[in-house]
Amino acid sequence: MGSNTAIASPFTANILAGWEPVHPHIRYPVTVGLHREGENYALFVAPMDLNLLHSLLPISAADQALVMTSGHISADASFVKPGQVHKMPWAAISDLGDDVDIIHLPEHAKVGTSDIQTLAPILMDPESAVPEAWGSQLAIGFHDGCHATIVTPNADIIRSVLVGFMSAYVQSVMGLQSRFPDVPTALQDALLAPMLPGEWTEIRFQPHQRYWVIEFAHQGDPASATQWVASANHGYWRSGWSW
Repeated sequence: MGSNTAIASPFTANILAGWEPVHPHIRYPVTVGLHREGENYALFVAPMDLNLLHSLLPISAADQALVMTSGHISADASFVKPGQVHKMPWAAISDLGDDVDIIHLPEHAKVGTSDIQTLAPILMDPESAVPEAWGSQLAIGFHDGCHATIVTPNADIIRSVLVGFMSAYVQSVMGLQSRFPDVPTALQDALLAPMLPGEWTEIRFQPHQRYWVIEFAHQGDPASATQWVASANHGYWRSGWSW
């Protein structure tokens, strides 16, 4: 995969107090979690914003998005403001704010009011979050300004997001447009291995003059980390130090 021109601002825009950064200008841990929910993959990734995520998803700009905004419960629980659901062009989802659920719809999909009323928040029922009867390919949950959940039965969508996310992270660390070394099919397949409930991985990029390392720290523990290695700024990633 070549250079990714996506804006990588979520890596520098978010700060986690008390966390020791790997890089001084990136002060939020770069984390992923991948699980199976029935027939679906559920990918949890942070830090993320909808502008970057939109650029990573292999979805036609001509398609549609069904957008659900969260409801609101007052502090004393005296009233509840229901959420809203509306359709918009897929190309416009990068302009959305926080706390939304987004369901992909094909360009000419027709969804009735009665269908919309049956929708539940994506994280409440990820097994049913992608209504394939409408031709949907994925559903997105975006919350807390930097946490995204991508639910899809399509492994290629997960590949695209994970590889693009790492490419954007590398560019944010380097502070310039860099060529992200190719990811061989075997390593892409390894990324799709589901984790156990509650498991996650922190991704740490370590650039050196002649070579680059990506470290995958299970549960954030460097002692259990696996590594990818590549010649700096070109070539392809290898699993470990197999040159």
